[in-house]
Amino acid sequence: MNWKTGYHAIAAVNRRNIKLLLRQKQFLVAPFLMPVVVMILTALIMGAGGDDWPVGLVNESDSVESQAFIEHLETVHSNITPYFSIMEMEHEEASTAVKNGRLQMLIRIPDNFQESQTVFTETFNINTDMMKNVRLRLEQTVLNQLENNNELIAAPELITEKENDVWRESFIAGSSVLLALMFTATITAANLFAFDLENRTQKEISLTPLNNIYGGVGTILTSTLMAFAASISTMIVGMLVFRLEPQNLWTIFIGIIPALIACSILGIIIAHLLKRYRVIQPIIIVTFMATFFGAGGYSSVAGLPPIARSFSDVWGFSYIFEWFNPVMHDFSSGLDVSQYAILIVVACIFIAFLPVVYKRELMAKSSGGQ
Repeated sequence: MNWKTGYHAIAAVNRRNIKLLLRQKQFLVAPFLMPVVVMILTALIMGAGGDDWPVGLVNESDSVESQAFIEHLETVHSNITPYFSIMEMEHEEASTAVKNGRLQMLIRIPDNFQESQTVFTETFNINTDMMKNVRLRLEQTVLNQLENNNELIAAPELITEKENDVWRESFIAGSSVLLALMFTATITAANLFAFDLENRTQKEISLTPLNNIYGGVGTILTSTLMAFAASISTMIVGMLVFRLEPQNLWTIFIGIIPALIACSILGIIIAHLLKRYRVIQPIIIVTFMATFFGAGGYSSVAGLPPIARSFSDVWGFSYIFEWFNPVMHDFSSGLDVSQYAILIVVACIFIAFLPVVYKRELMAKSSGGQ
C-alpha cells in the first residue's frame, strides 16, 4: 500500500466524520457552547471591569487638605484603571451599602480633617486577601499625599504597575480560547470513537483491506480541525465582549498542534474504556471545567493556593494555560525550545498508544466482544 492510499483513507474518514458531526448536532453543542458559557459567566461574575473597586466617600470637611486627599484617591491607579470607583454619598447610606456588600470600603473624612489628618474606614470582609488589598490601595493614597507634601521621612517605592498586566476579563477570555482548543479536541475524538463503537462502524472499517488505525488518524484530524473552529468562535466572542486582543495566533495554533493530537488520542482512550458517549460527555465536560478554574485558566498558576499549585505541577493541561496565555497576550513571542520539545514528546507518547487501542478493539470484535 502506497502513501496515497493511506492519505485518501484518512481524508475519507475525515469527510465522513465531519458529515456525521453535522448530522449529530448534539456532538457540536458542548465544544462550541461550553467554553463560551464558561467565559461569559466567569468574566461577568468575577472578571468584569478592571482594577477599580467601588468605595463610598463621605466628605464632612470643606478644607483644601480634604480636597487634595480626594484628588489622590481619584488618581491612584494601576496601569489598567484607577484603583477606586468613588461614589460620594451620605454616611448612613454608605454604611448600609458596605454592610450589604455593595461597596468594598467606606472612607469618611471628618470635619476636623485639617487638624486631625485622620480618615475613618469601614470595610465589607469578603475575604482576607481582598481586604488587605483594598487597605493597601488606601495606604498608597495616603503615602502619595504625604510624599506630595514632603512629609515623608522615607519615601517608599511601591511597584504597582507591571508590563504583563492585563484586564482580568481579557485573561479569562484568552484562557477560554485555550480551553476550547483542548476540550474540543478531546470530546470530539471521544464522541466519534464511541459513536463508531455503538453503531458498529469500527467493525465495518476493520473488514476493509486497510488497517483500522487509519480511522483513528482521521478522527485525530477531524478533532483538531474542530478544535480550531471552536476556538475561533470563542475568540470572536472574547474580542467583541471582553476586550480580548489576541496576539501571535499563528504561533499559538501551530505550537499547540502536538497538544491537540495528545488530547484527541486521550479522548479516544477514554472512549475505548467507557464505550458510551452519553457517559463520556459529562465526565470530560466536568474535568475540563475543573481544570479551567483550578489549574491556571481562571487565574494564573502562580496566583493559585498552594494545594492548587501542587496539583497543577502534575496536571498536564495546566501547562497549556501557563505556557500559551503569555503568548496570546504578547508578554512572550513564543514558547521556549524545551517547551516545544516537551509537547512533541508527549504527543509521541500518546501516538504510541493509538495502535494499542485499535488492536484491542479489533481483538474484542474478533472474540465476539461486539
